[in-house]
Amino acid sequence: MSGIETFLINIFFISVFLLLVPLLIERSPKLLSVTQKKTIVTVSAGLGIISCMVFPITILEGFFFDLRWIPAIVGGLYGGVPASIILIAITLAFRILIGGGGIYPTIIMGVVVLVFLIILTKTFNESSRKKKLIIGSCFSLVIGIVVLVVLNSLFYISISPSLILVYLILTPSTTLLVIYIIEVIHETIILNEKLIKAEKMEVVSHLASSISHEVRNPLAVVRGFLQMMEQMNVSDEKRAEFLKISIAEIDRANDIIRNYLTFAKPSLENIEIMDIREELEKVVNMISPLANMNCVELKGKIDQSYFIKGEPQLIQQCLLNITKNCLEAMPDGGTLSIKTSQVHKELRIEITDSGQGMTEEQLSRIGEPYFTTKGREGTGLGMMTAIQIIKMMKGRINVKSKLKKGTTFYIFLPLVDKEFSEVAAAINSSEQQFTRDHSYIT
Repeated sequence: MSGIETFLINIFFISVFLLLVPLLIERSPKLLSVTQKKTIVTVSAGLGIISCMVFPITILEGFFFDLRWIPAIVGGLYGGVPASIILIAITLAFRILIGGGGIYPTIIMGVVVLVFLIILTKTFNESSRKKKLIIGSCFSLVIGIVVLVVLNSLFYISISPSLILVYLILTPSTTLLVIYIIEVIHETIILNEKLIKAEKMEVVSHLASSISHEVRNPLAVVRGFLQMMEQMNVSDEKRAEFLKISIAEIDRANDIIRNYLTFAKPSLENIEIMDIREELEKVVNMISPLANMNCVELKGKIDQSYFIKGEPQLIQQCLLNITKNCLEAMPDGGTLSIKTSQVHKELRIEITDSGQGMTEEQLSRIGEPYFTTKGREGTGLGMMTAIQIIKMMKGRINVKSKLKKGTTFYIFLPLVDKEFSEVAAAINSSEQQFTRDHSYIT
């Protein structure tokens, strides 16, 4: 079997194990957790490595030439450091099992590849598709050159120039193609999920006006009932009770209307520059009674003044919806902490509870219409509205959660320019400010 044919067989196995298996996994994303997916990808890459080593080019007794480092590199870059260690271990173990003098260059290359993977994995996973293609192909090319140098310089093994040329062309190009297809698969799946969510959002938008109409009708009835009570002879005790119930129902109906309309109409009306400390202080004051009721300790840590542009009422609503969800996740007490910090040119608000937490499936569905973890007590509108408000303010939100351990919300909002901050600071300098590392104990 010629060298080119052997390389083509290697590429076939790489394609099957690195592309076909992950594609089958992604077709049912909700059936497997992230950890399970990474495990399957690692196993697939390991099988790709073994398959390449089973069909090598024999260049000398005990020395074999193949494309084993391609699945090791791709699997390690996508799987992370644990996957990289496992894949290098599989490579070395199988090569030792085969035997021969080629074990020693494999050990050297295994260490080199592992070091590069540890250095590049984080950068690779945080990069755009274009940068991933550049990192992957350059990485493979460098490893291919190092393989040739090690074989020639340390073990004095000569390889035909034609085989070297084919090897140096196929190694980076195959890696480039595999990473490109994986990225296209991931982007297609994400696009489909966004499309499904967009369709749900459109339904909610159409329902907003009709629901608003339906809710306002009973509001008018309640208001009329209140007016009647003012004119009729009703005892003070009964009147106070009826007023309390009626006002509570009006407030609840207005909350539902506001949630729907805020979500259906992505626009800010009363935009101004605000100090996030003041807004957080207002939110803390509003949720303190509920925190007291649930025996929850509120802790706040504000490093300094941070100014953002938006509508104060909406940011309060957003923060209130999220913090209320946190409190309701701790019916038996716990701790709710609120922290702010600056990350590059963004404000980061970190809201953490020690509550019940969420499963990975629940976490993936946060923000979907009508999805709630509260059963009949929830509508799914609060979190949906909070996310929409953040998007309206050109921000983003990340959520991390572990079952029985709690949930953390990371809200990122763009900070305004320095001159705007100084103007706002001058205006608000006389107002009460948060103290650094101040704790709210309720």
